[in-house]
Amino acid sequence: MSGRSRVETTSAEDQSIGFDYQYYYFLNELLNLKSGQVVGLEVLDDVHIERPDGSYLLIQLKHTVQRNAQDLPINLTTMDSDLWKSFSNWCKVIADPAEGRVTVPSQLAFIEKTGFLLASNKSDNDKNTMLVSIDAFKAGTKTHAELVADVTSLKAQSKDATIHGYIDDVLKLDPTVSQRFFSQLRFALGRDQIIDECKTSIAEKQIDASRIDDVFHAIDSEIRQNSYTTVKAGKKITISFEEFTRKYRRHFDKARSGGLLFRKFPPVLPDNLLGQTFIKQLVDIDDISDNNIEFHTKFTTRRLHFRDNLERLIQDGDITQSDIDELEEEASAMWEGKFLEAYSGPQATDEVASARAIVGDLRQRKLTLASQAMPIPMSNGGFYDLSDRPVIGWLSNWKDRYK
Repeated sequence: MSGRSRVETTSAEDQSIGFDYQYYYFLNELLNLKSGQVVGLEVLDDVHIERPDGSYLLIQLKHTVQRNAQDLPINLTTMDSDLWKSFSNWCKVIADPAEGRVTVPSQLAFIEKTGFLLASNKSDNDKNTMLVSIDAFKAGTKTHAELVADVTSLKAQSKDATIHGYIDDVLKLDPTVSQRFFSQLRFALGRDQIIDECKTSIAEKQIDASRIDDVFHAIDSEIRQNSYTTVKAGKKITISFEEFTRKYRRHFDKARSGGLLFRKFPPVLPDNLLGQTFIKQLVDIDDISDNNIEFHTKFTTRRLHFRDNLERLIQDGDITQSDIDELEEEASAMWEGKFLEAYSGPQATDEVASARAIVGDLRQRKLTLASQAMPIPMSNGGFYDLSDRPVIGWLSNWKDRYK
């Protein structure tokens, strides 16, 4: 029997989204870095933050795809493996002999400069007696001895050997160390919309709502690529506030500049590329062959890129219809000058060559939209779009052939 079972498939999907959740939590922490801070991904913990005073925050991240009857992530329960595994991991770090932390003073010194945060999309709830007990201890209504007694009682109630092992790691801590550990422990539950949190963090940097997605996608893409390169080179992923500012500030500056943002939308290509009027016009002057799908696709993408950007910009209120009218008037004037140059006076002996010369010249021109120059590829798309409608053409009799 071949293929993976449904259980294996689901498990792989759970693991994948767990990695993504961890990455986007890391990204959100990057977006909220303060001067002198450093954030790391899978270095000291799932995510960690290093502060200028030498203190650290270690963050364990747990994600679930399981939903309750209200279609919300399930609760973090009292005997949840995610809860106790996180505690166990931290207790082992506190008493790590490889780091020389075998004595109580060394462990206390480590905890004194270290915070512990469990973050998850799982929900908080008042039925989790362990969380209730920790809250009571931190509020001063329960002693540390009572908290430890609660932990011991929970172990006795469980029949899960793995959970027993995790709880034992907690109970092994020296009482003074344990007391300080629980004092340094925090939770961030119900963090289900982590991508939305990233976008909110971008908005809080005075980025207009219409440009938040542009900044998010640009930074997300670049950090993913840079992280891959870093790991491939055998290095750790740690980024300081200063490094983040130096490498990624331009995305924020660009969004705040007031200039037009030209986006690269995934094009929805027509089924019949050759059926487009602008492609027919180019084929008829031997600019491209009728079977060159590569150029049909490239030129169509540029035309759609031009159209999609105009539609998005006018929708966002960044330009008006008069801006588009002025652009098309400018493009038509450029075309008209070259067209008259090619066909005024005695008839050209090689009309196809004259037509190709018009196209070749216009491909080097930049169009202007709302006083901002467009990139050459998008400007090309503008001329392709005009010749597709068609309001311009290349052969002397283009109106008779294509209108």
